[in-house]
Amino acid sequence: MEREQFTIRVPKGLLDRVREEAAAYGDSMNDLVVAAVEKEISIRAQLRLLSQIEQERLALEKRGLQPDSVPIIRELRTRTTHRG
Repeated sequence: MEREQFTIRVPKGLLDRVREEAAAYGDSMNDLVVAAVEKEISIRAQLRLLSQIEQERLALEKRGLQPDSVPIIRELRTRTTHRG
């Protein structure tokens, strides 16, 4: 994977926690931060999808649900003539 370098500023307390967490598992700080950012991006994408699903549900409620098809099917069945 191609990598680029950039600089971010974080609160000192957070930087200390990153150092401790990375050291506890033998990871580099970079690997920990990359994994955390990837996870956050994934979560945000899932939240956007969930929001889209909720919007579709609301639109469906406004349009109304599909009517019950059982009466139509029963009517069609009674109209057919059975050959035998």
